[in-house]
Amino acid sequence: MAGKPNIRSIRFSDELAELIDRQAGNTFTEKFENLVTRCVWELPQKEAELERLEEKIQQERKRLAELQKRRTKLEQIMQSFQQNLDYQLNKLEGL
Repeated sequence: MAGKPNIRSIRFSDELAELIDRQAGNTFTEKFENLVTRCVWELPQKEAELERLEEKIQQERKRLAELQKRRTKLEQIMQSFQQNLDYQLNKLEGL
């Protein structure tokens, strides 16, 4: 234990014990260190990635809303064309 002089005693829940036990490592100490290390090093990267993904989702939502507006407008135009065509055909039939 020359490289690990810090000895601490802590209490934690069964859920946390299970979480630690699921980590990579041969001993409880290795598993605990791996968990803490992953949280310290990986969490900031994952948070940054999550932020980028949330921004992209927001952009895609805006794009989808714009496409939906365009579709609605096209549907209205098509309906207007259909009504006009029906009107013109009815006029021709009446001649």
